[in-house]
Amino acid sequence: MCTLTYIPLGESNYILTTNRDESPRRVASYPARQIINGFVSIFPRDKEAAGTWMMYNETGYSLCLLNGAFVKHTHEPPYKKSRGLVVLEYAKYKSSIDFILTYDFSGIEPFTLVIIRNNGKRQPEELRWDGKSIHYKCLDSEIPAIWSSSTLYDHKAQCLRNDWFDKWKCNKDFSVESILNFHKTAGKGDEINGLVMNRNNIVKTLSVTQVRKLDEEVLMYYEDFHDKKNIELNLK
Repeated sequence: MCTLTYIPLGESNYILTTNRDESPRRVASYPARQIINGFVSIFPRDKEAAGTWMMYNETGYSLCLLNGAFVKHTHEPPYKKSRGLVVLEYAKYKSSIDFILTYDFSGIEPFTLVIIRNNGKRQPEELRWDGKSIHYKCLDSEIPAIWSSSTLYDHKAQCLRNDWFDKWKCNKDFSVESILNFHKTAGKGDEINGLVMNRNNIVKTLSVTQVRKLDEEVLMYYEDFHDKKNIELNLK
């Protein structure tokens, strides 16, 4: 939800991993299979707002939400709906372009969506809603990438985290274990900007969620840092 990495593997595989930085009071349920718009999806759910920050849909895409667009915005409630519901509602649309042209974004707090579509060809997409306009682009599918939520990490902090990611990439170990280790240890000791952060127990890293698209298998891994438990769930 607040830190996301994309790792391409081979021609069509990838690993998408996100750390959820949130108030400890925002409890989440573990990932489960749900029918969304007639298709099976896997996602954890925020119990308070009923939305999610990461989902895989059997039609062939992964979707991850980060709070904020480009820079930290002024929080001006009330908002029409939780941003996590946008992730679930995306499933109603045939494509990101269809979503952009049809969906009513008004009254929703700024956010960033990263979508990885894989219908024979892997294609990462980035969509940012800044409260007034949509900013959309297709990304290079061969380049690993990192995102940090603009609501928690300013430009300087994002550059620092990008440096950690660049150093990690130099190891050229893009295994599931290596990327999970990066999400748990990068910036260790820095409770403000580390990938596992804790800002006076007001906002802290609560969990890590990972989508693994490996050939014909799609699996979601979820680890709760408070309960110290993890699960792996296949699409089928």
